[in-house]
Amino acid sequence: MKKLQFRFLVLLPFLLTMLVFCVSTGTQKSGQRTLTIGAMDKLASTLPGNITWTSSDEDIVSVNEEGYITAAGFTDFQSGTGSAVITATAENGRTQSFTINTTMTALVDMLELPPMKDQFKDYFPLFGNIVNPRDIGSSGVTNERLLRHYNVLTAENDMKPDKLSPSRGSYNFSTADRLVNAAIESGFQVIGHTLLWHSQIPQWQASLRTNDTSPELALQYMKDFITSVVSHFRGRIHTWDVINEAFPDGGYTASSNWREVMRQDRNGNPWYMKIGADFVYEAFLAARLADPGAILYYNDFNLDQRAKARMVHDMVRDVNARYRQTHPAETRLLIEGIGMQSHHNTNVSPANVRNTLSLFRELGVRISISELDVLSQTWGQYSPRRETPAISGKIQAANLYGQYFRIFLENADIIERVTFWGIYDEHSWRRTGLPLIFEGGAVSRAKPAYYKVIEALEQHRQSLN
Repeated sequence: MKKLQFRFLVLLPFLLTMLVFCVSTGTQKSGQRTLTIGAMDKLASTLPGNITWTSSDEDIVSVNEEGYITAAGFTDFQSGTGSAVITATAENGRTQSFTINTTMTALVDMLELPPMKDQFKDYFPLFGNIVNPRDIGSSGVTNERLLRHYNVLTAENDMKPDKLSPSRGSYNFSTADRLVNAAIESGFQVIGHTLLWHSQIPQWQASLRTNDTSPELALQYMKDFITSVVSHFRGRIHTWDVINEAFPDGGYTASSNWREVMRQDRNGNPWYMKIGADFVYEAFLAARLADPGAILYYNDFNLDQRAKARMVHDMVRDVNARYRQTHPAETRLLIEGIGMQSHHNTNVSPANVRNTLSLFRELGVRISISELDVLSQTWGQYSPRRETPAISGKIQAANLYGQYFRIFLENADIIERVTFWGIYDEHSWRRTGLPLIFEGGAVSRAKPAYYKVIEALEQHRQSLN
């Protein structure tokens, strides 16, 4: 005991000196915070006067002159985590430090975030997602995630041809009516998706590829189908995807004739195979007559590919020119918009997306990013049966989301809608590729991709000031 007392007495001057040093320099610890990569937070120093902020590693956590920090990266490529110390220094030399940890893990509930439809309202008046029967109840949309963040809905599957017309002349609108009415009751606009397609079609349409129905009779069948469906929903649908994916991938060049290169194999578009390229004009005209108030779109995927984008461009140009010639008093276009589905992967170049938007701009049509998701891997790495994305792929997809949105915002004068194809990864049709900006089940949380989207918005706003 005496030895301990002696040692304490010997150390006491040193301990007092250290205490005086700490008080005089004002060194303070302010705990730890953990942020998802891309997330921003505001640090509040208790030090007096003007503060200078510094980071021990700007590549991990950056900080600006006002104390706003951003989780910028990570050092551990196995776990996707990192750490940096942010120091606030007062004019009198006193300091205060904060330890900030970064992670690829999604942390913040999407229901706690500002509504995206409000954040983007000055640029994209329609900000949407998909809807399914599980998302609605007797009094409208019950999915809180949809209600909070979106103002336009597209039925994922329940308005496709096989759901609406199981046999020719016979229609089943019950589920689609429930979805459309619930959406409208809850204040959403509705996208009708889709009238004519080569996939998810009833047998009576698929059989047109090989049976002996005459082109004239097939044209009548097509007009009857479009007229019946569009008339049924007249006044309730904001936009119809009249034709979906008429062009295959490949088999043509940018100089090909669009009329000759549409889908025509055993899984081709039956209307094209039976009627020919004129089915496009006739389909859009039938939809216009059935509901003049609806906006009419052509919708397709891989429009970042130059040759395919050129085929769509030429088709829209020619169909609209024909309509102007036959309806000289009409002020509207017949094909009023192009839906760029944007089912991307980490190999899809933002520059190609920008080039396609420039190409379509000259047509004078509206553009929608109609089915957006981005695999956290290349197309070759993707498997619908197992989850394989690496951390590097996840951060690459997040960065691409940011780059795509910067391009969308640059072209906001022609883009009227952005629709994500899924609310969160676990309900995505490409769930194993982790393609969306939120993840989770009962609680859906913001991934780095979400923060990159918001960062793009903030950067765009700053560029306008």
